[in-house]
Amino acid sequence: MSPKDFAYRLLSTPYELIFKEGLEHRTAEFFLSTSYVAVGTLFGSALTFIFLILGARILGPQGFGELSLVMSISLIVGISMALNLVATVNYGSGAHDDSVRTNIISTASIEALLLVTVSTAFFALLSPQLSYLLGVSAAVFLFAVAYGAAFTCYTFAMNALRVVFSMKAYALSAAAQSVVCIALFLALVTDGMKSWQSAAYALSVSNLAVSLIVIFYVRAHVTRQFDSYWARRIMRYSFFAVPGLIAVAFMGLDRILINLFMTTAAVGLYNAYFLPSITIAATLWGIVNTTFFPYASRSTDKRALLRKINTVTPYLAVVLVPLIVCAEAIAFVLYGHQYAFSLQLSFFFALAATVYAVFLSYTWLAASVGASGAKMSTVCNVLALLVLICLDVVLIPRIGILGAAITLIFSYLVPTVFLYSRKQFWERI
Repeated sequence: MSPKDFAYRLLSTPYELIFKEGLEHRTAEFFLSTSYVAVGTLFGSALTFIFLILGARILGPQGFGELSLVMSISLIVGISMALNLVATVNYGSGAHDDSVRTNIISTASIEALLLVTVSTAFFALLSPQLSYLLGVSAAVFLFAVAYGAAFTCYTFAMNALRVVFSMKAYALSAAAQSVVCIALFLALVTDGMKSWQSAAYALSVSNLAVSLIVIFYVRAHVTRQFDSYWARRIMRYSFFAVPGLIAVAFMGLDRILINLFMTTAAVGLYNAYFLPSITIAATLWGIVNTTFFPYASRSTDKRALLRKINTVTPYLAVVLVPLIVCAEAIAFVLYGHQYAFSLQLSFFFALAATVYAVFLSYTWLAASVGASGAKMSTVCNVLALLVLICLDVVLIPRIGILGAAITLIFSYLVPTVFLYSRKQFWERI
């Protein structure tokens, strides 16, 4: 029996038990592609986790808090840089002709280059004012801008691999980024540079280096062609998605609010719980979504995908909550004595991670519909941000990090219930 046949039989039994139907060829191909991504991503994520554990131990809560702020602010400043990323995957994956796909990628690459260049220059010029507004040092803000630009380049390059369905290359690239990141960080630390700047530098350089390699790999699809028709369609989709992107980026406000109401060390402790909970859930979903979003964008029967998500959600909750609690317990052993572990906090973060995974499942399915789906996804992301801000402002001053964890649960639960209840939207897809 070949490894592929063995994997098929291994998947088909639980699939048939859960969904009460046979495993079709297209579905099997989806799982096969996802398995490639899983190997590379999990290997890379393990190295990234080691990188963050080392960062937490070496930098301490204060330095780790500074690094957390860099990563959070990079999401905010990266909004204008990443406007066309989701639309590129949606339209590129939906194109059945390779020449059209090349046209879309080439047009989107020119747009992305312009967006990154203009945005970086704008934020660099206004760094004194914006860093003061966010309550961070100019150094933290400038490193956030640099990391935001590098991460946008990396994401665009990886999305190009998704569009051309080159999942093996995607897996290798994801692993390579983590290898470069941890190697560079260890080299800098060994040389005596034990600061959050070393960690931020390693993150930025590793993302930029791998993005250049990937762009070279897909160079046949990155030409100098600029199609005004696809430029307009991409930007139209992006226009509807912009408020949602802003909302997603500003979900990092919880760290800024903790920094305002508590201390930077508290941000480090919050991030210590966040990484083995929300980040693990996001990583697991990211593995699935690497192939799911292009697959859903191309699918002509999105209601069938909706039914599958509805079916698998209870199983997800049963598996994910204890898995996350165990991951948090292990993480805190690795963090060292500087970080105090609370079973209560770990449970609430595990619940938040589970709700987050369900939230992502529904919103990304909605986003695959097209411009109308982008609108609905945006509404959900904005609603999540509003709930987060309102509850964080009330709960963090009263019950600290526990309040932030409870807020995360409701900030994803409320929009999930809202989206699930939109019967008219689901009937039209």
